[in-house]
Amino acid sequence: MPADLSLPRRALFTLSLLALLSACGGGVDTQRDEIRDPQLLTETQAARTEAETAVRTGLVGAVFATQAESAAKLYLGTAGLRKPQGAAMQGDEAFHLASMSKSMTAALAAHWVEKGRLRWDSKPAELLPELATGMHPAYAQITLAQLLNHRAGLVALDGAADIAAFAQFLATQTEPLPQTEAGRRRVLARWTLSLPPAGQPGQDFVYSNAGYTLVGAMLEAATGQDFETLMRQFLAPMNLHPLWQPASSTVQGHEGEHPSRLQPFSGFGAEMQPWVDAIKPSGDVWLTPAEYGLWLAEHQRALQGKAHALPAFYVQTLRTLRFSDYALGWQGGALNGRPYLVHAGAASGFMGAVILRQDGQRAHFALTNTFGTDAATPDWVTRALNDGLIRLASR
Repeated sequence: MPADLSLPRRALFTLSLLALLSACGGGVDTQRDEIRDPQLLTETQAARTEAETAVRTGLVGAVFATQAESAAKLYLGTAGLRKPQGAAMQGDEAFHLASMSKSMTAALAAHWVEKGRLRWDSKPAELLPELATGMHPAYAQITLAQLLNHRAGLVALDGAADIAAFAQFLATQTEPLPQTEAGRRRVLARWTLSLPPAGQPGQDFVYSNAGYTLVGAMLEAATGQDFETLMRQFLAPMNLHPLWQPASSTVQGHEGEHPSRLQPFSGFGAEMQPWVDAIKPSGDVWLTPAEYGLWLAEHQRALQGKAHALPAFYVQTLRTLRFSDYALGWQGGALNGRPYLVHAGAASGFMGAVILRQDGQRAHFALTNTFGTDAATPDWVTRALNDGLIRLASR
């Protein structure tokens, strides 16, 4: 029996992970993969079967995918609908990756550390001196590395209670609020750094979207460029072109505590949406499955020691990440006796999960336009994604 791959329940921007764990292409590399593992000849059908199984549990739509050793072909299966009473899911739609894109922020930070603009021990107030005023003294020594590894003690910034608390903070401000996203990010950073720690800074693991948001502000201060520009420049050589909150999407997100209670995701309201957008360094990228497959392909090549475009320290950290530890947008897991890198994401009525073998030989991921809000851990949507990924990885 395969080990249980425990993927996380998510609420808006949160991940709590204790892991145990059709785009065409290919040519000669794909043929080599399929000669080594003839079972890959039926991998697309297997992915489609898992998508259909997930949709039968109540998901509106689902995509499951596998990439083999060469990462030359994405074996993709889809089922369900883009929107209620809408067109069938095709697999070429852009999905909200949510925290599955935390690894992109972490790799971007590693890139600028390599360039000498940041250090792993850079402190927020060194780059943003205005944050020192009002900062809780417990945060005085937190570093870039601790923020990216969720060891800085900042609040989660992951649900309605945090959003409401921040709205109350905004209501008390007497100075004009910033009109730029970078400015709003600094206000968010100032607020989170004024709060008592949610854990011991430098020691305790506390999953925090606030920490990644602060990293975004630090990157902007270090480079003089806005976060979106930095990310686009970093991903362009990998042929990746990320979107954030696309004005129109062919896929509608849904949320509900049960399949019979699903509702289209309604957003955060005109007043709060600009502040939610400012949290994007914590995971707000939209990509198609094929594009996300390209991101994973860079990791597969890097982990296999092949040519790649990722920062060296980032790759070395992933190669040595231990079971249950978290670093740079990934958590160490295990399945069927093999070490994996895992993550999940949920926001705006979307959920997803990825499992990547630590040797780079195989990657699997699942995406859905359905968000489970029931109190169970894992919730009903996560269970559907979880079970399908286990079966794909165990073939």
